[in-house]
Amino acid sequence: MQQEPLSLMQFQKKFGTEKACQKHLFRLRWPEGFRCPRCRHAEAYFHRTRHLYICKACGYQASLTAGTVFHKTRTPLHKWFWMIWLMGRQKSGISMLSLQRMLEIKTYKTVWTMGHKIRKAMAERDAGYKLAGLIEMDDTYFGAPKPGKRGRGATGKAKVVVAVETPAEKKKPRFAAMRMVPNVSSAEIKPLVQERLAAEAVIKTDGWQGYSFLDASPSLQHEWLVPGSGKEAPKVLPWVHTLIANIKGNIRGIHHGVSPKHLPRYLGEFCYRFNRRFWEPQMFNRMLHACLNTSSITFLELRQ
Repeated sequence: MQQEPLSLMQFQKKFGTEKACQKHLFRLRWPEGFRCPRCRHAEAYFHRTRHLYICKACGYQASLTAGTVFHKTRTPLHKWFWMIWLMGRQKSGISMLSLQRMLEIKTYKTVWTMGHKIRKAMAERDAGYKLAGLIEMDDTYFGAPKPGKRGRGATGKAKVVVAVETPAEKKKPRFAAMRMVPNVSSAEIKPLVQERLAAEAVIKTDGWQGYSFLDASPSLQHEWLVPGSGKEAPKVLPWVHTLIANIKGNIRGIHHGVSPKHLPRYLGEFCYRFNRRFWEPQMFNRMLHACLNTSSITFLELRQ
């Protein structure tokens, strides 16, 4: 992986042409040289018009972008590369409207779809990682169609459970996971705990009964922290509330609101960037690798 961060000018010099981006993708997909996906033969013809590698042994037509978020794209790869670089470098995220102007992408529909494809890759990359050690957990609510009751009794809001790994020997949190749930009940919180938290973790929560199932776990230690009022919650669970405030500010300020339908991908983008904030020099290559190992999603699928 690239160990030194690329400045704007360095990035433009390295990936300023379509050919340079294609060569870089080729090296990432076939680091030891071309291998036919069907027969593993090492030689192929390159069809310049269709941008396909045709195996000399079996005739299989291999696409450089098949099985990636770039599959069947009509947008030049150098614009995709710029978009990945910009989404990775902006700590608070970047609006699709700004990217449309900067990258001279004709329609908002195109740039909006590209953004969700990249977010999908980021979210799926984090899905297999587990939080360990000391963990703060709480739930929060995003948006509402109209003003209404605050907190867990609110209606019309997207419900999200947030977990943050905060090792006792560290002053700063390390990793985070967020998941939108239909309701904040034990049945909906339990899958997140099983899939994203390691065994023998110590979990701190407030007094909400939805977390009571943690007491019965043979491998987890649960610490109830019951604040006297809502205002006291940030004092006993400081890091999870800091992240909640940050992502809400991010969504309000950068994206001007997000529908519940697409919120999970924005949560995934936020966590991906947060979990790698100390690896900024590697961010572009990590995101590009994620995009190469994630299937694409179409505009029609996003709008269903």
